[in-house]
Amino acid sequence: MLYPLGKYLVVEPLDEAKTSSGVLIPGDVNIESNAYKLVKIIEPNIDSKLKGGMRVIVPTHIIEEVAFFGETYYLVTENNIVGFVKTD
Repeated sequence: MLYPLGKYLVVEPLDEAKTSSGVLIPGDVNIESNAYKLVKIIEPNIDSKLKGGMRVIVPTHIIEEVAFFGETYYLVTENNIVGFVKTD
């Protein structure tokens, strides 16, 4: 597990339901039509007031992908969070 420092958060991008358009796109091409993405906080930094499990909205282009030791992590900084979604 990656434990973030500074203002970084480890997140998990949440996929939304998508319909099939019939267009074939290579697997290595990332097409994101929405400017914002819903992500779940997996591991906040030690000084964060945010909690693991929170669902927050961030600009799609600021999600950083980091891979090492066979694991892939997604990072965002707290100052890029637009808001959070409360689930019942």
